[in-house]
Amino acid sequence: MFVFGTQYLRGATPKRDQWEKDLYNIRNYGFNTVRAWLVWNTLEKAEGEIDYDYLDTFLSVAKKNDLDVGLLFHLHACPAWAVKKYSKYFYVNEDSLPFEPAVRPNTPGGGWPGLCFDNDEVREMEKGFIEKVVSHTKNYSNVAFYEPMNEPHQWIDLKKSPCGVFCYCDASVAKFRTWLENKYTHIENLNNAWGMFYTSFDEVRPPRWFSSYSDYTDWRLFTVDNVTEEIKFRTDVIKANDTKPVIAHAWGGGTTTCPQLGGMAFDDWKNAKVFDKWGYSAFPNTSADCASLGLGCDSTRCAAGGKEYWQSELTAGLVGTGLNIKGRIDDNTFDKFSLESIRHGATGLLYWQYRKELFGTEFGGFSMVDYDGGPTNLSLRASKLCKMLQENEKSFKEGTQKAAEVGLVFSMRSYLAAWSANDKMDNKFAVDSLSGYYKMFWEENITTDIIHEEFAEDLERYRVIILPSPYAVSPSFVAKLREYVKNGGVVISDPFFGAFDETMALSSHVPGLDTLEMFGAEEDDITIREKVFLYDGKEKLEFAGNRHLETFRNVTGKALYNYEDGTPAIVENNYGKGKAFLSGINLGLCYSAKTLISDDVISKDTANASISAKNVVLDICKRADVCGNICSAENVKVSYIKNDNPDTPDIIILINSGASEATGAVMVEKVYSECCDVYENTKCGISGNKVEFTIGADKSAVIKLNK
Repeated sequence: MFVFGTQYLRGATPKRDQWEKDLYNIRNYGFNTVRAWLVWNTLEKAEGEIDYDYLDTFLSVAKKNDLDVGLLFHLHACPAWAVKKYSKYFYVNEDSLPFEPAVRPNTPGGGWPGLCFDNDEVREMEKGFIEKVVSHTKNYSNVAFYEPMNEPHQWIDLKKSPCGVFCYCDASVAKFRTWLENKYTHIENLNNAWGMFYTSFDEVRPPRWFSSYSDYTDWRLFTVDNVTEEIKFRTDVIKANDTKPVIAHAWGGGTTTCPQLGGMAFDDWKNAKVFDKWGYSAFPNTSADCASLGLGCDSTRCAAGGKEYWQSELTAGLVGTGLNIKGRIDDNTFDKFSLESIRHGATGLLYWQYRKELFGTEFGGFSMVDYDGGPTNLSLRASKLCKMLQENEKSFKEGTQKAAEVGLVFSMRSYLAAWSANDKMDNKFAVDSLSGYYKMFWEENITTDIIHEEFAEDLERYRVIILPSPYAVSPSFVAKLREYVKNGGVVISDPFFGAFDETMALSSHVPGLDTLEMFGAEEDDITIREKVFLYDGKEKLEFAGNRHLETFRNVTGKALYNYEDGTPAIVENNYGKGKAFLSGINLGLCYSAKTLISDDVISKDTANASISAKNVVLDICKRADVCGNICSAENVKVSYIKNDNPDTPDIIILINSGASEATGAVMVEKVYSECCDVYENTKCGISGNKVEFTIGADKSAVIKLNK
């Protein structure tokens, strides 16, 4: 089944007298799944007393309407009795002040962020609550899956600037010390890594004030592991009481697009390993956000590591909340958001959310329907999309696409370094550097994988590997990278490669980590310059939106491009059977859309669009035999989904992001008997190995290819 549905229940929204009508309508639209938050302070208003009537009524109405239900344990909403009884377990901020649970946008009923789960007694309360609920709900056949935490990450105080970081309670500090001891074994090893002078691990305190690189990186890497440990604990409790799948999803756009990763401290790749299925949430506002939406999808797909992944919270199409409401998106934009997710491999779509929120700062927001639950263009459009997906379920669920030939490296260490360097404000520079490279390939319909430095395997599958933020890249990954180039691979790196050594201390030279021979150049100096001009021997090229400008000495490679003074700007070097390209400027950053797709953090930066940066990168990839665009029409995004079953049609998804009608062709790999539009907006036909089409301005289409 292609999971298609919506977030529905969260605390007091919607009211009980709306459940019957709403769930009937949801099923009538063709949806098959609803998601419900099991909000702790809603279900256990008095200690030990679970409101089973609330659960039974909801699950029974959903079952009557043949709807599967996913149940999320929202333990960040602490009941009033627990707030009063266990105030000693409040989260503690950098100033050693307890954070009293309160209202938050996603917890309008209060109790957020709950109690710090590093305390054993809190863990036992969590266990008891989950056990009671799952022991009861497992008897419902329409309970399809559980979620142990919403968007697993360490929460931060976004009201503060820089954001408030947690947790500094005694239990969290004790766990951090244990983590450090497991990592370093002896205190002298930690001292050497941090440049400190402790005599025992008991003296170590987490950093609070000015950020440093070594200690702050360890502090946040500990928190990453701590979050993973917590969701593993909750997952184990669920699985001990029911056999249904356990799933979770990443925060708005995922790890790779999170500008507050240093504070929120989560790793999609580590978290995904805990679950049976994986997903992410995305809240794009306009069509301009589609490249970032695609990046989130591909990051999630790669983090899932072959597991099924869903678009678990996709904006339902109402932009803004409260008195800042901005209206519903149009049908064309809704199609783009939905099909962008599907064409990057999502086999489930759950929209956020069905009803308007009744309370809190999300008042009136994120709704697919009208005030009284009546239809809007969004619910009707979703119904149409749902019907098309169900009718072609096998094609989407079982189909595959061409494997990526380009890999973009995500370096957690580098993101944390960027966060620390920016006084804990954000790591947007690292995010934008990666997203800019991604956009170059997204525009050209060239599939890319996101390679996590810690989990990188089989690098030889890629023709080109790109390092957008290489300044603190993992030494273990760099060792694999050297072998990859020796064996014939191609690497493109931004400036300041390996400036941080294994312990996050300064390297003795740059590029570091024993890569001077591979890159054929050594850094002479590095500065900051927003606009740069390079020469290719024929013309002067402009690069705007840049950050670092790195100059080189001891150059043994070839100068592919030069600065205005004639010195090398991009060095091409032969190494073994392969090539390494070292850029003195931030090529990806010069092409970044600078958009974010979270409902919590919105980017107000101006997009960069230096076409010279894109041309440089694509030219290198072309020389490395990376397959180019299979679509002849400009501004048309295309995915070609093939299926090995001879009775199952193949699929082409088309998205025209241009302002005018587009005519073109998609190069296909098989002989087809016929093609037909199963969604709308295109005329199509087959001519040899081409599927020819004409698609309207700003439209999306799905073409079925019969074999």
